[in-house]
Amino acid sequence: MLRHALRALCLLAAFSSAACSGASPAPADGGTSATDVGPLALSDAYSATDPYSAARAACIAEINRLRASRGLPAYSAWTGVEMCVDGQATSDETSHMPHMRWRSMVDSCNGNGQNECLGQGPDGIVGCLDQMWAERNQPECAGCDACADAYNPSCPNCDFLGTTTGHVCGHYVNMSARFFTEAACGFSSLGGWDVINFR
Repeated sequence: MLRHALRALCLLAAFSSAACSGASPAPADGGTSATDVGPLALSDAYSATDPYSAARAACIAEINRLRASRGLPAYSAWTGVEMCVDGQATSDETSHMPHMRWRSMVDSCNGNGQNECLGQGPDGIVGCLDQMWAERNQPECAGCDACADAYNPSCPNCDFLGTTTGHVCGHYVNMSARFFTEAACGFSSLGGWDVINFR
């Protein structure tokens, strides 16, 4: 369905059990940990020379606004990996293959899950996140909140990949999970695709 193609598929568990881990490992890639950059420090989290600094801050702020609406703790900005997540978005847009670079498992910025927005660009990141969050309103996603404490690919009444019902719940799961603490937002240099990596 075009609607799902525009929002992209989140493939947290489809290709590697390592990507399913609920653990948030210490950053081995030089990125900062969740304790280094909290949600109140977003204005200071990104380099002044970063062309996407405003979009990155808006991305994290919107995720946290949505999480707060459900009484969930804020994600911290996962910084120090901006060029890596931008590269993933650019690679996927170039190949027209959502999550392809993430699935290759070669990047230190992979984290444990990914959402991807196709054709939204930096200016459309907030709207894309709102669409992903709205997945919770689908009947096929009514059970997702019951499995928010630990990753469960077989959570009852939560069609993570949309393989059973055609209605994807995974974007909402990644954004509302209690088993992640950080998110990194990346933007394609081609201007169209965005990725959000979680750990």
